[in-house]
Amino acid sequence: MDRESERVSSTSSTVAITRIKKPEKAEIEQGITDLLEFFGGVEGIIPVHTKRVLIKPNLMTGKPWTTGITVHPYLIEHLVIAIKKMGLNVIVGEGAGWCDDSLKAFNTTGVTEICKRLNVPLIDFKRGKSVQVPVSDSTILKNILVDEIVPECDFIVSLAKMKTHCETIVSLSLKNMKGLIAEDRERLRYHLLDVNRCLIDLNKTFKPNFSLVEGIIGLEGIGPLMPGKPKPLGILIGGKDPVAVDTVCTEIMGLNPMDIRHIRYAYEAGLGTANLDEIEIQGETIASVKPDTYQYPPQEIEGLSPFESIKIVNGNPCSNCIASLASYLHGYIDKGVIKRATHSIDILIGKRAKSRDTGKEIAIGNCLKRYRGKIPFVSGCPPPSDAYLELVERGLKGDFGVKTVNLDAEVIDVPSE
Repeated sequence: MDRESERVSSTSSTVAITRIKKPEKAEIEQGITDLLEFFGGVEGIIPVHTKRVLIKPNLMTGKPWTTGITVHPYLIEHLVIAIKKMGLNVIVGEGAGWCDDSLKAFNTTGVTEICKRLNVPLIDFKRGKSVQVPVSDSTILKNILVDEIVPECDFIVSLAKMKTHCETIVSLSLKNMKGLIAEDRERLRYHLLDVNRCLIDLNKTFKPNFSLVEGIIGLEGIGPLMPGKPKPLGILIGGKDPVAVDTVCTEIMGLNPMDIRHIRYAYEAGLGTANLDEIEIQGETIASVKPDTYQYPPQEIEGLSPFESIKIVNGNPCSNCIASLASYLHGYIDKGVIKRATHSIDILIGKRAKSRDTGKEIAIGNCLKRYRGKIPFVSGCPPPSDAYLELVERGLKGDFGVKTVNLDAEVIDVPSE
């Protein structure tokens, strides 16, 4: 194995990269074993006086790991077995994404069966009793709302997926911790405030002690769900410094970590290093595992539309609206409608978006309900992807009649005010 050691300082963080040639159990077993051995195995990572270990995997929805959306369940199994051999208490916990059912995600990904067979608790953070944990040296949040069991864990393993995200650009170790939050409304508040800064307070309060990012099959394009596309990479990346781990991952993805706001903020807050000169890379080199291309979302909301005839008016939307609109524009819109367009449209998204009275605007999301009855409006928080269909088609034909679309994707006439 190669090693990037020439640039390493005496204060460097260590990040290990191992290759998984085939997504088979034996290969994965060897890959994660090799990675952990760079840190002295599980025994060298977790102190013997640890009382309870939390494994926090990315299981944001009930999609199999092959989609690039959730982590490979065998990694959970391997970690649980290794930690139990140390005689330590271990739990697995996650809160699925917005309006998703965690238990369904656990069942469909196979994690329920694994935890039952290994006799370890599997906690749905969205169903238990929640507590407010104060943030020291707060950036934007005074408290973090989590399941009561989270503060009882004195060692956290972040088991993240290597994928893109339409609001934070990447979703890796630091972003994975957002699944600790106990309620959907609280998660939405993060996005309305500034999710990148909220992630810093979250990781200050519950900083992962070890971060493992699964890139056996990553996700590229418009993530963190579809229409993002699976990206076979065959790698695992891990380390004790979550900022350094995310930095190496972004370099592999072809991005500058300092262009990723939450990684830069974490570095500036002293949560870890985002400077490659301070990171000792063990195992494979970045160059040896970096793909020729890696597609990722535009770094500006205005760049979300791939079509000249559809412009985005940025009003600081939350990621739920971004993901919904991105899914429609990149994955579901009829390209024939675009080809036949005779007019252009402006889509207002986010609470701060303001109408310019162009006569060619559509407003989306409940935070813009002030425009209901004034311009075409799509309700929902967020609107379902298929809700945009008819109003966008009408607008591209020049029809901007004052109508609204409800959550059943039904177009309803609304009297002008």
